[in-house]
Amino acid sequence: MLTMIRKRGWLILIGLAAFSGFFGTPPARSQQLKKVTVVYTVVAGDSAALWVAHEKGYFQKYGLDAELQFITGSNQTAAAMVAGKVDFTNAGGGAVIESDLAGGDIVIIGSTVPYFLMSLFSQPEFQSVKDLKGKRIAVTTLGTATDFARRMIMQKAGLHPDRDATVLQAKGVAEILQALLTKNADAGMVLSPLTLIARQKGLRDLVDLTAARIPYVQTSVATTRRLIQRDPALAESFLKAIIEAVAFQKQDPKGTKEIIGKYLKNLNDDMLEETYRQYVTAIYQKYPDVPVEAIQTLLNFVALTNDKAKTAKPEQFLDLSFLRKLEAAKFADQFYR
Repeated sequence: MLTMIRKRGWLILIGLAAFSGFFGTPPARSQQLKKVTVVYTVVAGDSAALWVAHEKGYFQKYGLDAELQFITGSNQTAAAMVAGKVDFTNAGGGAVIESDLAGGDIVIIGSTVPYFLMSLFSQPEFQSVKDLKGKRIAVTTLGTATDFARRMIMQKAGLHPDRDATVLQAKGVAEILQALLTKNADAGMVLSPLTLIARQKGLRDLVDLTAARIPYVQTSVATTRRLIQRDPALAESFLKAIIEAVAFQKQDPKGTKEIIGKYLKNLNDDMLEETYRQYVTAIYQKYPDVPVEAIQTLLNFVALTNDKAKTAKPEQFLDLSFLRKLEAAKFADQFYR
């Protein structure tokens, strides 16, 4: 009996020692995680994959201690990345390209929204884009996806993006809608789910870019080349977390909408459903691939104000090696039932 008690005592001591790291085992998984700073640039469905990866613990699952931050605007985020303060982001592709052309080292490793997913809404009295000549058009900030969309729409209508309108920088997507509703703007780029409110309030859906399915990196998965050189496994781990987050969203609408609702506050069920439908159902892919045409669309418009874009090639802004590796291994298949 005494021998049995002693044996049990030693087993308990061994268990406690192993738990506390006495035998060289790390005491907690958190000590194995690599710290990274992850920034989302817009409070809209574009950021849902990052929110889900954070809330569901996928970053931690793949070895990342991710600090999730919000910075208004892709240009500010790109500058912070160049300065070494941000490791990963979902910044608009236009900001990435402009930063690189200016000597930055940001690179796109994927895209969760490789199309324009927004509409140009106007006050009801305007019948066409040409009617907006000399009027006030609201975007988030210059150089962001909303601004690139505005420029493209104006150019297609025969208007000069810089001379033929006054551009209002509203800072956020909700602020664009507010400017429209208070008539401080004549038109503005509106993202889902605020498109639902815009229609309900009688604003005119002047140009629906979502329906046009124009290739464009509205939401990137981006990092820096120096991070990849220093620790390429980080980029692969980050992509794994995003891919699993997308799989969760595709298969768990209820759970996804709960997470989206946490970040997009005060949304009713219809608006949550609109966000889910527009982003997760219609746009998000099993693998966040980047069509070369999407980068070329960006270069075409950057070239209007930057001659360096005229000779640039889409491939110089991309590193899809991690994505191709995961595709070849059929990494995502394990998450789909």
